[in-house]
Amino acid sequence: MTWSSRERVRARRFPWGRQMRARGLAWCIAITSTIAGSSFGAASPVLGQGASCQVPDAAVAAAPSPDPNGVEDADLTPAVGSTIIQVEGETADGAATPGAALPAATPVAPTPTPVPPPDPIALLTQELTAVSAALAACLSEGDSDVVTELAGERYLGQLFGGSVPLSAEDYIAIADELTPVPTRIVAVADIAQSADDRASALVTQVVGNQLVRAEWSFEQVARGERRAGENRWRLTGERQQPPPDQPGAASIDVAIGERSFILDETSVEGPDVILRGSNNAEEDHEMLVLRLEPGYTTADLLRATGADLPREVTFIGAATVRASAEGNLVLVDLEPAEYTIVCFFTDEQGTPHLAQGMEATFSVG
Repeated sequence: MTWSSRERVRARRFPWGRQMRARGLAWCIAITSTIAGSSFGAASPVLGQGASCQVPDAAVAAAPSPDPNGVEDADLTPAVGSTIIQVEGETADGAATPGAALPAATPVAPTPTPVPPPDPIALLTQELTAVSAALAACLSEGDSDVVTELAGERYLGQLFGGSVPLSAEDYIAIADELTPVPTRIVAVADIAQSADDRASALVTQVVGNQLVRAEWSFEQVARGERRAGENRWRLTGERQQPPPDQPGAASIDVAIGERSFILDETSVEGPDVILRGSNNAEEDHEMLVLRLEPGYTTADLLRATGADLPREVTFIGAATVRASAEGNLVLVDLEPAEYTIVCFFTDEQGTPHLAQGMEATFSVG
């Protein structure tokens, strides 16, 4: 692999650059207002399950239910002991006297029940959730064309770990060379609308096997950019938030040195694992977790060429830990297997830290 100019090239050559963005998951983008105490394991519900990769429809307020107070098929039989007022020309048993004119009945209209206006936040929640789920579906399928319809240039740049906006054309050219990473929205919470065409939400998602959370910003596109009846919201950017812990997850403390990872545990029970990194070095490092096929080594990875990860390598999750700081990497739904932690950041000569021995392994039972 070519290791020069990591900041510019690295994110373009590896799909894991998507997950090292300023975010907290791409892509889930809960309807609940708190997620810190919730579990997001395999059995947990996923928002937008079955969402398709397309611009979703706009939310429509539900039609009011039939008035439960309306009169229908009323029983007109008088109650026992009630007084019956006999109308002239009518016999006591209710039969009309031949030739007598019957008075016209005056219908009594039921009092209408006021219909409350639709809840604007409920409609907004539906629309932002639909856009988030559709975006996750497109990222999972690798449909870069629709991704550029659902997300703006600033977010497209963030998808590859950059702070510079990326045009739709450039995004498509890069993304089409990479293997899609499965993405699913777990939660969309804290919906807020700051203007008629601006909104935000706290989105939790799983990218690969990494649980991430971020504040997503949305804007409405011009009416001419979407067909009639289509959802007009588009994701414009995200701001990373700390990932939520997983109750019951196994924990591994990772001491990060200049060119080393030291794990306090190398074998844990899954399926959820939290890597708690503590960077004691004077430079930034990353905890990039990969799953290598049996017989494939990190030496093979260093020799690999091409824009994509080798087919023997599966992206699991990644987190940057700043110098003299701490950071967590929350992984969910891990299968029993051995996993490898590496750092692909480079030194001043462009040599990746992995080539200098910065790797470690752990197994999940």
